[in-house]
Parts: sequence; structure tokens; C-alpha cells
Amino acid sequence: MRAAWLLVAAAAAFAQKPEFVRIPAGAFTMGCEAAEPCAKSLPKKVVAVAAFEMAKYEVTVAEFRRFVRATGYRTDAEKAGEARTWRSPDFRLSDRQPVVFLSLNDAEAYCASIGARVPVEAEWEYASRAGSTTYHYWGEEIDGRYLWYFGNSKERPMPVGLKLPNAWGLFDVEGNAMEWMRGGGPHTSITKEGTGSPRGGSYAMCPEPYPPVNGVRQRMMGLGPTFRGFENSNFRREERRYDFGVRCAR
Repeated sequence: MRAAWLLVAAAAAFAQKPEFVRIPAGAFTMGCEAAEPCAKSLPKKVVAVAAFEMAKYEVTVAEFRRFVRATGYRTDAEKAGEARTWRSPDFRLSDRQPVVFLSLNDAEAYCASIGARVPVEAEWEYASRAGSTTYHYWGEEIDGRYLWYFGNSKERPMPVGLKLPNAWGLFDVEGNAMEWMRGGGPHTSITKEGTGSPRGGSYAMCPEPYPPVNGVRQRMMGLGPTFRGFENSNFRREERRYDFGVRCAR
């Protein structure tokens, strides 16, 4: 009887699945400049990407709550008994905020529950660029019309979909929550099997918090690896933070 009830509850919970956008096949230039340490794992080259679908928005608190209610899932932060979790992030919570304090394990569990997956880096960057070749999908410099960051976010995630989307209709690919990537694909800065990496910057990040090094700007917000000063982007799959979320692909 209980098993049957869980099946009914799960079906009801996932009746409203996230919206997905069709991303066409194509190629783009991906990677770090030779002077950047990240070029060791991610040298600049042209990468081909097959057609796939990407969620229009980051996974929201309401969507993740439905998943938890239907399955009884407990995040890594909850299992560790931490005070700050997706339920109690130490800021005012609303249904349309991107869910945060997710580990890669948590992100994979949610995406799998809706018949999707965590994207690889090449998929995410290709979809986020939507044909652009600039540092950001809208241009070279930070523009508050397109993203939530430290300068305009009130130090908490903001409801998804309020800023201008990219050319393929994806919202908040930069700023708001950082989005988990998994390793693999045609080109990646994730060099250790089983690890992942967050990308896209967040509501808590300053665009350019450090002075230039050897004439190279030190930027935190952008479409490339978040930490360009490192040779790879290997984050433990249990890692979670106040601005780590996810956007699913399929």
C-alpha cells in the first residue's frame, strides 16, 4: 500500500516538469588563454556539440521541494546534520529562487528524477553562449540587466527569469546560482573522475575582485571556468555552498 502511495505522490509531484529549450548542434571555441593556468586542462580549441535540450531556468526551491516530498530524498548537507541547507539557507526563502546548498550528488539525483542529467561543461558553455563569442553572452563587461551578482542581488538568490535571457531563451546562466557541471564530454577542465565543477558565477560574487596579474584581468563572473587561476576544476561531489545549484540537460 505504501509503495503504491509513493508512486501516486511521485507522479503528482512531477506532473509539472521544468521547461526545456532545444539547443541546436554546432561548434564553438572553448578554453582558456595560454597565459592562464586553466589552459593546462582546458586549452583553447574548437569544440563540436550535438543537439540536446537545456532547462530554461535553474532548478527552483519549489521544484526541489516537490522532488523531496515525493521521494523522501535527503541532501548531503542534511545527512551531515549541517545547520544551513536548501531548507534553511540563512536568507529569506521563496519558491522561485534557485535552490542552493546542493552537492553534485544532490544535483544528479534531482535531474535523474525528471529524466534529465547534469550537463557536461561543453554543453553548458555552448548553450549559455548561444552563438556569442564575447566574455559574457551579452558583451565584454558586466551588465545588471542580464544577471544577479553581489552588486544588485541583496546578498541572496533572486527569483529566476527576471533578467534578460540569452539568444536561445535561457535565463540566469550567469549570476544567481552557480550551476553544477559533471566531467566528460568533448572538452573539460574536470580532470579527476567522479568530481564536478560549478560555473556561471553567483549572486554573491564580485565581477572582478582582484587586480590584474601579469596584465591578465582576474574575473570571477563569466562563461569559462570559474577559477581560471587553477589548473583544473575538480570539486568534490559532496561539496555544497550557499550559491551552488543546478540546471538540468537532456
